[in-house]
This record gives sequence, C-alpha cells and structure tokens, in this order.
Amino acid sequence: MRGLAVAGLGGAGGAMGSGESRTPPVRERSGRCAVRARRAMRYRGRKAGRRPVPYVGLRVGLYNGGMGNGSSADVIVVGLGAHGASATSALARRGLAVLGFDMHAPPHDLGSSHGETRVIREVYGEHPAYVPIVQHAYRLWRRLEEEADPPAELLRITGGISIGRPESGMVEGVRRSAQEHDLPFELLEADAIRARWPQFNPQPGMAGAYDRNAGALFVEPCLRALLSDAARGGARLRMREPVRRWHPDGEGIRAYTEEGEYSADGIVFAAGAWNRRWVSKLELPLRVERQVLTWFQPAWPELFRPDRCPNHAWEWAPGRWLYCQPDFGRGVKVAFHHNGEMHDDPDQLEREVRPADEDDLREAVSGILPRLGGDIRRSAVCMYTDTPDEHFLLDRHPGHPNVVIVSACSGHGFKFSPAIGEIAADLVVGRQSPYDVSMFGIGRLLQ
Repeated sequence: MRGLAVAGLGGAGGAMGSGESRTPPVRERSGRCAVRARRAMRYRGRKAGRRPVPYVGLRVGLYNGGMGNGSSADVIVVGLGAHGASATSALARRGLAVLGFDMHAPPHDLGSSHGETRVIREVYGEHPAYVPIVQHAYRLWRRLEEEADPPAELLRITGGISIGRPESGMVEGVRRSAQEHDLPFELLEADAIRARWPQFNPQPGMAGAYDRNAGALFVEPCLRALLSDAARGGARLRMREPVRRWHPDGEGIRAYTEEGEYSADGIVFAAGAWNRRWVSKLELPLRVERQVLTWFQPAWPELFRPDRCPNHAWEWAPGRWLYCQPDFGRGVKVAFHHNGEMHDDPDQLEREVRPADEDDLREAVSGILPRLGGDIRRSAVCMYTDTPDEHFLLDRHPGHPNVVIVSACSGHGFKFSPAIGEIAADLVVGRQSPYDVSMFGIGRLLQ
C-alpha cells in the first residue's frame, strides 16, 4: 500500500470538481494481490520510540521505501484543518506514506478550524456514545501538548455548565451520559448557580449540569501541533495546492492539482464544508450553517477570568442555545449554537459580520449575563457542516472502500479531532475501531 491521499481544505474548500464514478466495490482479491497483502501484513514503525502498528489496508501494496518524486503515497488526505491534520498525523504515526493537501495554509479563518478557542467536555450531552471517544481525545491532546515543539498550551481545564430547562435535551443528555458512564457531575438549581457564579442570571425554574472536567482548547496552537506532528512522522504537506479532481484508478486513485498528478492506494476527504463536492454523486444531505463568533469586552472583567468563570452554554430561549467561554485575554467568546443561516454551497456564505449579527447576540445575553455588558471587541464568521441528525459522518464511500469521508461534524467536532484522526486511520487500514462509531455511518444519510 503506497499510501492514502487525504484531501481536505481545513474547512476552506478548493474542490473544483469530482471524478467520482459509481464503479462496483472492490472485490476480494486473489493471486498476486493476495500474496502482496499477506506480505504487507507486517509491523511497521517509522519513528523511533513509537510502538509499531500492524500494517493492514483496504488495498495493501508493498511500501517502496520512499516517496520518490513525491507524486505517489499510501494515502492522500484532502483538507488539513483539524480533522484532516489529525488523520494525516495518525496515518503517519502508523508508518504510512501520506500526502496532505490544502487550498490555503492552515491555520486560517476561511473554514471551521479557527476562532481562538473551542469547548471540550467529558460528560457529553449529545449522546453517551461520544463519551469514550472524547475521553481518548483528552489523552491525545495531552500527549500532543507534551510533545509539541515549540512548547504550547493546547488544553486548559475550566469546568463547564449547561443551563436550561431541566427537561431540555442538553441538560437531560448530560445526566444520561453521566449515569451511563459513572461520571461526576452536579445538577444545580438556579439559586445555586447564581450563588456560585454571580455573573450568571438563570431564569427561575432553570437548572445547570456542571462538568468539572470541561475546558478550552486553543484552536490555532492545536492545529499547528497536529500539522507539526504529521510532518515529524514523515507526511508531506502541500499547502496552497488545492486538489482539483480525482478518480479511481484500478485499485487505487489519482488526484490532480495545478502542480501535477498524484497517485495513492486510497484517499481521505476531510474538506469540511466542501466534502459534498468530492462525492457529489452520493447526494449527501449536508448543509453549511453560517455562525458568527463574537468577543465581548466584559464590564466586570474579574468575573469572567478563567479561574472564576467556567465555559457556559445557555438555552436562552426554548430550544435555542448559545455558548460562552471565559476571557483568556482577548474577550469573552459568545456564539449561537445552531439556528444559523443554511447554505448548500460554502462559497455562497457571507463572510462579513453584519450589525444585526452582533445585535442579536447582545440581546440574547443581556438577560442571562447582565454583568457582561454590550461592548464587542471583534467578530468573525465561522461555519458548521451539518448532517440532518447532527451526528458525525465518519465512514467509507459505499462504492469505493479505499475512499474515506471524514466530517461533517455538525458544530461539535473539534474537541474530538485527534480521536477522529485515529478512527479515520482505522478505516483506512481496515481495522475495527475500539469505539462504537455505528451512528456515524454513511448509510443513514443515503436512505
């Protein structure tokens, strides 16, 4: 297996067209291919000090010992945002030759992997199946932090609380995950929330589910660390070189850029909002959601420091949520979670922040965070790539088992990135994931 190509644009597209075709699934191989597969099932570990990993693939060929002129690989990864960078890193750690492409040079602000900070939380309200995966992500972020060169803080624990109606999906979901996985959490009534955090003003009848292990990830340092780890593992990262098209080529694939032609045994599409273009014949029901991020200058700065203020998510109106993160030095981050404008084409998304965007956020927080004030230091536009059920998409192409689709993650995937990278690598090499990823399958989106 020469390598899989990972194609993705860190959420910042560059896909001009897809050579996807509906060829039959690759059949069980015999003869020379079977011999090659048996010979290739060996342990390979390129980097000293790293435990080798069994080398087993969907199309398993013999690694030729080098990248030659750089035009071939085991795997191509398209998109080097959080998930593409993680997949590239995980594949390189397993000893595969990896080529990663991005239209831009991550980190950048043209996709989904930006915005200074992201929430990470252990007691996961969306579904209990996420808990073991995010627990592994915590471990991987800490490992990456320890190995980062130059040193960088990637993760800081602040605690986190979700505040809403006791019967709301998020509050009840936190309770369910905590009970199923025996995790510590606190369920607080409105008066107890105000007593502990006087900057918060929950309405009567609200409740809060507090996760003491929640915290913040620092987005740009995280992405730099992932890309550096991939490069140290031997991955070749082709920045500002968008993949324009691809097509199956026998048991492998070919990908084309303006710089040349590349071949690989497989390809990983991690292009975020642009993923749909690469597999357009599947007609995946993915939508791009415009989200505006704002950073407020707090009127009472001492109440919003990370040592006195956890992450906090609010059901500010029935069925509508926003999230906030403490002031790490550049303001209190506030953004709505979902209910943004929906688009089919990420290139149609308006990237300028409108006055109405900021006004809507001011109005939403005015009652629940009266000591925050209304002064906004800056704003930016981000995007979610949503599935209809808001769960992830992590699976192989149904017609091409050497094509792996990573993302959409529906606005809550960044925290999982290094774990998602390992899941993607498992899909590439044909290994069963140790986690329950059944609800991330592509079949549910094709019905």
